[in-house]
Amino acid sequence: MSGAHEKAAWVFVPPEAALENTHVESNAKVDKPLANLIAGFALRGHAVHRLESGFLVTRWGMSRHCPDYAALVNFGRVLGVCHA
Repeated sequence: MSGAHEKAAWVFVPPEAALENTHVESNAKVDKPLANLIAGFALRGHAVHRLESGFLVTRWGMSRHCPDYAALVNFGRVLGVCHA
C-alpha cells in the first residue's frame, strides 16, 4: 500500500466509544427475541422497519403499523411467524 492508503486506514477510537461497545453487547441479549421475530418476518417475505412510534411491517406495497413489541408479536401470530 502507498503512504496515503496506510494513513487512511488508521482510525482513532476514543475511550468513550469502547465503553459504549460493551453497553451495546449487553443490549444484544435483550434484543435477541426481537431480532428473531424480525428474521421470522423476513423469512416469510415481510420487511420490518423500526420507527420512533413502533414498527412498520411491509410486503408488496401494503403495510401495517404496530405501535409496540406486543402488537408486533400479535401480528406475527396472525401471519404464522410466531407460535404460542
